Amino acid sequence: MSLKKIAIIGAGVMGKKHAQTIIQHPLTELVAVCDPFSDAMAKEFAVPNFQDLNELFKNQLIDGVIIANPNRFHVSTAITCMQHGIPCLLEKPLALNTEEALSLISEQEKLNIPILVGHHRRHNPIIQQAKELIEKGIVGEINTFNALWSVYKPDPYFDIEWHRKAGAGVLAINLVHDLDLMRYLNGEIVSVQAMTSHKNRQLDVEDTISILVRFENGALGTLLASDAAVSPWGWDQNTEENKNSFATSPDQDCYYISGSQGALSVPNLEYWNYPENSQKSWAVNLVKNKIEPNKQEDVYLLQLSHFVDVINGQVEPISSPQDAIKNIQLLECIEQAAKEQRTVHLSSLTQLQKTA
Repeated sequence: MSLKKIAIIGAGVMGKKHAQTIIQHPLTELVAVCDPFSDAMAKEFAVPNFQDLNELFKNQLIDGVIIANPNRFHVSTAITCMQHGIPCLLEKPLALNTEEALSLISEQEKLNIPILVGHHRRHNPIIQQAKELIEKGIVGEINTFNALWSVYKPDPYFDIEWHRKAGAGVLAINLVHDLDLMRYLNGEIVSVQAMTSHKNRQLDVEDTISILVRFENGALGTLLASDAAVSPWGWDQNTEENKNSFATSPDQDCYYISGSQGALSVPNLEYWNYPENSQKSWAVNLVKNKIEPNKQEDVYLLQLSHFVDVINGQVEPISSPQDAIKNIQLLECIEQAAKEQRTVHLSSLTQLQKTA
């Protein structure tokens, strides 16, 4: 099978991460970088750098692109790539807001070029293992889904001005991943409530948030998060997925799912059920079981393998724009719920979009 020729648009931190992944993958070849501000990454990986997309497509044969430029350029870049017939792996967020996302989806449906949105945690084998356990009925009908994300961001993090401004808090920057996995494991969220706090740093941006969600299947969920609270609980610490940036606490869990038949903790994949043929009662001791979580495989390599399959037309994207827009809508509803201190129904946002 011939190597897929991949170009990276955007030579920042994520661009470099993707470049390192491409050169490790047996089925992909990094052929170019497109960045108007610096050719340093292109030189590092010994490939040409192009300052604009037209030059890239004019001079380079490409099977797919990875879009990792600043968020405000995601939609326009993806549309240009699709107009040239090039499948895209588009880093999250899909767009800055719902309106932008809808414009991208409209163009994609006209052009019929696939886009894989970079919600990379869906590719983690642990999530696939958890999903299989849930689908086997280990927990029965899910009733509650509790998620935690709590770290202490160092003070120098906030020396960067935009890190101190509204829109750059834990909700938009960090929790979109957890919300996406809550949806992926338990279905769509239909309404939200939220409270935010700025008490730790007194900045425009929130440092702590508490979110309550109602799922379409009737389950309730919570997501409690802070970037000013010391703890061992959070996806990055517990899965060891990002060892270069986060200290690890691999013996801890960050998601707790319970239902009519049992309970499951993630990422360590311990689950509890009543003994066979016993009465279901709070007076009966639960039996703890465990499957070994797969923490060995590189999530970005797995995502790239999926992108190769998308390019080849063998699979549909595990995270499509039509799916990823729901994360953007969810963030907007949570922000509204926190601001107005009321329950916000996602259906009301959908209705407003239809009448706009």
